[in-house]
Amino acid sequence: MARRVNIMLDEEAWRVIERLPRGSRSRAVNAAIRLWSGISSKREAAARMDALRARLPAVATERIVRWIGEEREP
Repeated sequence: MARRVNIMLDEEAWRVIERLPRGSRSRAVNAAIRLWSGISSKREAAARMDALRARLPAVATERIVRWIGEEREP
């Protein structure tokens, strides 16, 4: 379901939107919001991983390789 909204744009954003044909403006804004949302989600996930990594003890690469090998054995 589509929703009509009123938003405020700065002059630079308006100049970009203004150049688009009227029928494609909503699609462009929707695409930009989806892109921004995906990027934001990835940044938040990376920040959570960094926080977790800071709290947990370091693990040697050899140990990780051994764990992976054990998981792959039948």
